[in-house]
Amino acid sequence: MKSIQPRLLTLTLAGLLGAASASVLAQPMPEAAPATGSPSFQSVDSNQDGKISLTEFKAQGESEQSFTKLDTDQDKGLSKDEFAKLGKSGTKPY
Repeated sequence: MKSIQPRLLTLTLAGLLGAASASVLAQPMPEAAPATGSPSFQSVDSNQDGKISLTEFKAQGESEQSFTKLDTDQDKGLSKDEFAKLGKSGTKPY
């Protein structure tokens, strides 16, 4: 009986550690900011309407010229995809 207790304890601890690590791995990852270390889309989209206006963009210290270059569909707002291109194609990062 004594030889079963250490094995049971070891298996119990292994099971608990496995369950704990599985729950940590199951957590969703936060949305990544552009690779330049610039703010996330959500933090720049101050009114949370799903696009970044010229005013919101300029509030981050960016130029109207950069905004126009990124706004490829010319809808006067940056989508997540357009914002993700910040720092690429000659646009300066934050």
